[in-house]
Amino acid sequence: MRDHACAGGQSSLPVPDLKGKYVLLINPPWEFHESKTSIVNSAVKERCYPPLGLALLAGYLESCGARVAIIDMQAQKGTVEDLAPPKQPDFTGITANTVMIGSACAVAGEVKRLWPETRVVMGGIHPTMRPGEVLQTPEVDFVVRGEGERSLAWLVGGADYDQVPGLAYLQDGSYREHPELDLIEDLDAMPMASYHLLPMHLYNPPLSGALRTPSISIYSSRGCPGKCTYCAGSMVKKLRFFSAAKLIREIEYLVEHYGIREMAFYDDTFCANRKRVRDFCSLLIERKIDLTWSCFSRIDYADRQTLELMRKSGCHVICYGVESSDKAILENIKKRLDLEKVVPATRMTQETGIRVRLSFMLGNPGETRQTMENSVRFAIAADPDYAQFLITTPFPGTEMYEWAERHGYLATRDWSKYDFWNVIMKLPTVSEEDIYYYARASHRRFYLRFGFFRRFVVNLFRYPPLFLNMLGYGLRLLGLKRPASDTVSQ
Repeated sequence: MRDHACAGGQSSLPVPDLKGKYVLLINPPWEFHESKTSIVNSAVKERCYPPLGLALLAGYLESCGARVAIIDMQAQKGTVEDLAPPKQPDFTGITANTVMIGSACAVAGEVKRLWPETRVVMGGIHPTMRPGEVLQTPEVDFVVRGEGERSLAWLVGGADYDQVPGLAYLQDGSYREHPELDLIEDLDAMPMASYHLLPMHLYNPPLSGALRTPSISIYSSRGCPGKCTYCAGSMVKKLRFFSAAKLIREIEYLVEHYGIREMAFYDDTFCANRKRVRDFCSLLIERKIDLTWSCFSRIDYADRQTLELMRKSGCHVICYGVESSDKAILENIKKRLDLEKVVPATRMTQETGIRVRLSFMLGNPGETRQTMENSVRFAIAADPDYAQFLITTPFPGTEMYEWAERHGYLATRDWSKYDFWNVIMKLPTVSEEDIYYYARASHRRFYLRFGFFRRFVVNLFRYPPLFLNMLGYGLRLLGLKRPASDTVSQ
C-alpha cells in the first residue's frame, strides 16, 4: 500500500531535533555462524574498508542532535554484545547488500535478544530492492529504502509512519510502503561522514589495492550515467557530485586526523565530469597534499590531458570496465562501449604513468564458450597491468535479475552466493562447468605469461608492498575451486 501523503517522493516534514535520541548503526559481518560466540568474523574480512554509507548516516543524525554509535563487525571481532555500549538504543540501523542479507538478519535477531525494545531498521541496496522479503524477518521493524539520511532522521524523530518517505513496514499484518524521497541534489550540503565513530585503525586495503597505508575508500558522487542491466547503481538515474572543494576539505581532515596516505574512489565512474576531476587534481597539487589514489572509470571518459593531471596529483591505477569482447553481448547487457577504443585508451593511460586494470564478466546473457575464450584473448592482447574476470551476478532489482527470473534461468536464490564467484544463472547458451572453467583459467592465462611476469618484476622494485600483496592475491585467484552447484529454492 502506498500512502498519498508521500506522493511524488516529497515531504513537508521539518528537519527533526534528535537531542536525547540514541541510534546504533551496525555493519554486519560477511558470514554468520551458529556457535558459542554467535556472530564471528571470517578470516578473509581482515582486510576491509569502512562502511561509508553508515558513516554518512551517522553524520546526518549527529547534525540533528542524536547520539550515534557504529559497530563495524567486518573490522571489529566479537558479537554485538561484546561491541555495543551498554545502553539500549532507541533505534538500531543495520545495512546490507545482497550477499550479506542473511548475516544482517541474524544480527537483527541478536540485537532484539539484547534489547527487546529497540526498533530495528534495515537499509542498503538489498532491503531497498526487496523490502517485503526483509520484513519477513520478525526482528526487523522497518525498512528505509533509497537514500535514507532524511527518512531515518524523521523516523527516529517520531514522525508518523505514514509521513515518512521511503519507509516500508507491516501494520496489522498488512504491508505498507511509501515512495522514496526525491534524491539529494546538493551533496555539498550534507554533513561529513562521522569518521570519529569508526575503528579507523582497523581498516586495511584489499590485496592488490593500495600503494601506501593508511588507506581508505571514499565516494565522490552518487548515481551512475550508465544503464547496464547488471548494475543496481545504474537504477539511480540522476548522477550527482560532491564538488572538488568539498572533497579536498574532507581529504585534508582525513590526512590531518588519521594520517591517510592513500584513497580509493569507489564511485562507479569517477571521471564522468572531467572539469570536476581537473579541478580536484589541481587543488591536490596546489595544496601539496601527499596522497596517492585510484579510481574506477569508463574508457570513453579517458583523455590524455585529464589523465596526465590525474597522474601528477597522485593517481596510480584506474579500473576500466570492459565486461566482454563480444559486441552482441555488450548490447544484451546495455554496456555502451566502443571496443575499438579499449586498447588505445589502455595504452594512453599507461603512457601517462597510470597503471590499468581491465574488468571482465563471464556468463553474460548470450555467452558461449567461444565468447569467453575471445574475452580472455582480448584481455591478453590489450595487455593492461592487471585484469579481473568475475562471474556475472544478476542482483535483485536489476534488469538482468528480472530477465533471468522471467525466463527461469536463476540457478539459486541463496543470496550468500551472489558474490561474483558463483554461477547464478543457468544459461541455454553455455554450461555452468564452462563458466567455472573460464573463471579459473582466465586468471592463470593472463598472469602466468612472460609479458606480465616481466612487468611484475619491474614494478616490484617500484612498489614493493603493493606487488607483494598482489602476489598473495594472485595466488588466491589461481587457486580458485569450483563451488558446489545449487538449486533454486522456492
